[in-house]
Amino acid sequence: MKNKAQAATARRFTSCATLAALGIKLRSMKLLEPIGRNVRVPQKTIRHTPLQKLTDAFIAILSGARGLVEINTRVRSDSGLQRAFGRAGCAEQSVVQETLNACTAQTVTQMERAVD
Repeated sequence: MKNKAQAATARRFTSCATLAALGIKLRSMKLLEPIGRNVRVPQKTIRHTPLQKLTDAFIAILSGARGLVEINTRVRSDSGLQRAFGRAGCAEQSVVQETLNACTAQTVTQMERAVD
């Protein structure tokens, strides 16, 4: 019984505490909501929505990744960092790359408008 209680209250730790704090602040500011409302990536959702995959790419960029291939080591392996940005998990890097490949000129225009 004690092990179940400990597992239920287990905390998530991250080596990227500053970035996690930024993630919490960005969530409270609802910074990504305009992108979620206005940007439509022509792609099916199987496990993660296109916005969630774009969020994973954004986290990787903020964490210093030099390419999307680093999503698996920088973001996917750090559940505390994922949770700070409101993610319960992280898409695999090849799936994030497929989402970016699915973007069209119209998607880029939508993104520019959402960011403005």
